[in-house]
Amino acid sequence: MSDDLSELAKQGLEPIGDIVKRIAGPLADEIGESLAVVARPYRIMLSVKMFQKTQRMLKEAGIAPQVVPPRLFLPIVEGASIQDDEDLHTRWAALLANAATSPTLVHPSYIEILKQLTPEDAQLLDRLYDSCKAKRHRAVTPWVDVITYAERERRVAAGERPEIPFQNLVRLGLIETVYTIDSSKVKVRFTQGRSAKFDGKLDDHYELTESTDAFVQACRAPKTIDAQQTA
Repeated sequence: MSDDLSELAKQGLEPIGDIVKRIAGPLADEIGESLAVVARPYRIMLSVKMFQKTQRMLKEAGIAPQVVPPRLFLPIVEGASIQDDEDLHTRWAALLANAATSPTLVHPSYIEILKQLTPEDAQLLDRLYDSCKAKRHRAVTPWVDVITYAERERRVAAGERPEIPFQNLVRLGLIETVYTIDSSKVKVRFTQGRSAKFDGKLDDHYELTESTDAFVQACRAPKTIDAQQTA
């Protein structure tokens, strides 16, 4: 069975052998055997499919790929081989394509974050990110846009539950809680023998974190050379 899987992996990788060799570097000769050891046929298929997507992304961007360090390459292949959601699978391919563009574009933590995203999480993150870019601010809400209570109730009744993926994005550190104090209403008194008394208004809201920008871009196909130069 192992020999059959090894042969299946080699056959699947043959049409894209060049890109695999350029990205995997010294690991290239072991890829087929490694896939056969850790994977069933469907995992081999998903891995090969990722390489095909990565190859297409790099070609469309006009980028000559670099060798991806094993510490990034191997866990990315592993992650893609168990992801059957098409959108998330494509993000794994983009992660590899960006790592092949420049390893510094992909922090190792991105791999763990992507592993823990559901399709709903990823879709909401994209909507929040694109909305913030368009409006040039970082503040976000689970519903993306400000909506009325009636609209919220209607959408909840229709089955929408954005708070669940939103809270997962918070847990993963992609969204943070920001507290602001209205300084005109703040009074702090220190009384001997007592703790400080706070008399003021404290507001809070959510914002995309600084690192979210880099993560989202790393999970999208690399930009063309021209687009990078004009960005």
